[in-house]
Amino acid sequence: MRPLLATPAFCFLLSAFCFSCKPEPVIPARPTPEQIRHAHINEAADDSAERRNLLNIARGAAVVSRSGESTLDSSVVRTIDGEPRTDWISPTDDFEQSVTFSLAARSRIDAIGASTSERLATKTIRYETSLDGKTFTPVATQTLARRYGDQLLDIKPPVDANFIRASTIDGYLHPLIDLRSVIAHGAEVAPPLPRSISGCWSLNTFPAALIEHDGGVYGWYDQRERMWLDGGFDGRVWRFVWVRGPQFGLIALTETPDNQHLSGMKFFEDADPHNVGPDLLGDRQKCTVPPPQLETDVLRTFLERHHFVPLYGLHFDNANRLLPNQSAFAIRELARILRDVAPRPVRLVSRELRGATAQEDLAVSQTRITSLRDELQRQKLDLSRVTFIAAGRADYHTAVWSEIMRTMQSGVEIEIPR
Repeated sequence: MRPLLATPAFCFLLSAFCFSCKPEPVIPARPTPEQIRHAHINEAADDSAERRNLLNIARGAAVVSRSGESTLDSSVVRTIDGEPRTDWISPTDDFEQSVTFSLAARSRIDAIGASTSERLATKTIRYETSLDGKTFTPVATQTLARRYGDQLLDIKPPVDANFIRASTIDGYLHPLIDLRSVIAHGAEVAPPLPRSISGCWSLNTFPAALIEHDGGVYGWYDQRERMWLDGGFDGRVWRFVWVRGPQFGLIALTETPDNQHLSGMKFFEDADPHNVGPDLLGDRQKCTVPPPQLETDVLRTFLERHHFVPLYGLHFDNANRLLPNQSAFAIRELARILRDVAPRPVRLVSRELRGATAQEDLAVSQTRITSLRDELQRQKLDLSRVTFIAAGRADYHTAVWSEIMRTMQSGVEIEIPR
């Protein structure tokens, strides 16, 4: 019997066979929230100065009107989003633009200014203030240096304002200009005015309808495929969970004092700095449809896909105790979800990321979760599978680069342990 010879042809066939038999590459596990948080946290710019800015969407500032932007990914919302590196970019070869903002409450302004970039710097900008949103008084015209960072002018004497208008006049050398932030320092001298978001809207030219009910708010937004929303108002910001087909995420909206205009940010999945969608800008419309009825279980869908869901419809008083009547809708939703996910264990986690110290945030989250547990016990809900956790700043879901991201991750969440 002839022995097998290692001919070149045989070796080629053998190597080809062995190549085809290589094991499939191992797909790496999805990064954990902690890994994502640590991967992103060092990328963030210091936003401590932005937290002082009265023109911050997290404080309830909103866009009343604007003349234009390059795209909705760089609209005027980026000048009040509290993130130092995002920017509004003008249309090409059109330096003269104007935007009017509303403040959450009447405020005494003692400094005003802006932040631009070095490469696409705005050169001259004019500021005006108003109490009624109709009659504006000039307060300063500023020539900005071609550099990054806040540039402020003192206002002496300080002026009271409910509205601020900023108008760009010219730039330096480029066909575009940008503004990273419009800045107003001072102090609120009155509480925020009540807002109502119920009704019909045009949001980025697409129809939307929302209704407030027992402290919660729900509705839809028809951006080609219908998006369903469920959330609540914290006194300054409307916070929503949303689902649309296979997509899901979070939305933050602010409203002008006359309840006529909306400004917002959309996040895919978490309030993650890398998952921000196009900005949202809306105007109230006359309703031509009946009040919205939820046709999708928004909270349950989000929970099953993401293993946690915020309960933005829960409301707490100034001492961080639950307000049961104002939270009735969210409490009913919570009770329903506890029944629906049985027999799986559930965690109710209270977080707070906005205080001066970690100890303060932990104390706030402890008071909130304790008062929620007491109310659920009072209502005689079965809590045998529920663990109540006060997390403070610990174990939040992703890096936070701005106050609105802290706002979206503060509150009480339902979690199903993985």
